[in-house]
Amino acid sequence: MNIIIITSNSIRHNYFKIMFANRPSINVLKTYVESKTPFNLNIKTHLNLENINDLHLNTRHNTEYDFFSDIINNIPDKSNSVYLNKGDINSESIIDEIQTLKPDLILTYGCSILKPRLINLFLNKIINVHLGLSPYYFGSGTNFHSLVNNEIQFFGYTFMYIDKGIDTGEIIHQSRPDVFPFDNPHQIGNRLIKNMVNDFIILVENFKLIKKINSSNKFIGKTYKNKDATIELTEKLYDNFENNLVYKYLKSKDELINRYKLIQQDFFK
Repeated sequence: MNIIIITSNSIRHNYFKIMFANRPSINVLKTYVESKTPFNLNIKTHLNLENINDLHLNTRHNTEYDFFSDIINNIPDKSNSVYLNKGDINSESIIDEIQTLKPDLILTYGCSILKPRLINLFLNKIINVHLGLSPYYFGSGTNFHSLVNNEIQFFGYTFMYIDKGIDTGEIIHQSRPDVFPFDNPHQIGNRLIKNMVNDFIILVENFKLIKKINSSNKFIGKTYKNKDATIELTEKLYDNFENNLVYKYLKSKDELINRYKLIQQDFFK
């Protein structure tokens, strides 16, 4: 399977591309990384201890280091990465280059919105991973907001074909995180990402077995933008964990996941 990856440059994104590039059955033709500079694995330390949003993002980064740095440090990066400014993936020259490479699939994770020309050229061959569960949550930072809203049952990932909308493509497969007592939000999130990468690889390897699954779910979801992640909501998230969010979820988990069904391919069962 010959693929192209379009992604960003955080620790989690580099783990993603390295894991794919070292899978014997998968050939990564090229990885387009939306970053002005190559990746540098490091620990961040915040000086502004009073800004909870900064602390939240810094802690997320450092927890990613804990989860993924062993792979990044010890496995060679064979992803054939090139670095682009954000949005340049939609430039005529890059799209022409992708056409020339003739990938079987294009995988996107954490990149800019793709414009119609690229989507139309590879219709039903561009698979995006949305960190969130559609149709329950759409947009940006959806797993963050599910925790703010005391709704861990809507925390997860969704593989979908890309269309011209935002998180509106046909859903291929979804999953929720493994959650354990005393978890913090970053542990839940990074454990989910680790499982997601493994599942994405399995999905690509079994691409010919994918079946269209029609959902009868008429749930009207919530949509969020980057600006919605306010300091007040970040404070609420941590208050929720202090007030036993995880315990309450685990206590009612079976009921919740049975009430809110996911779309899942048979070869994952």
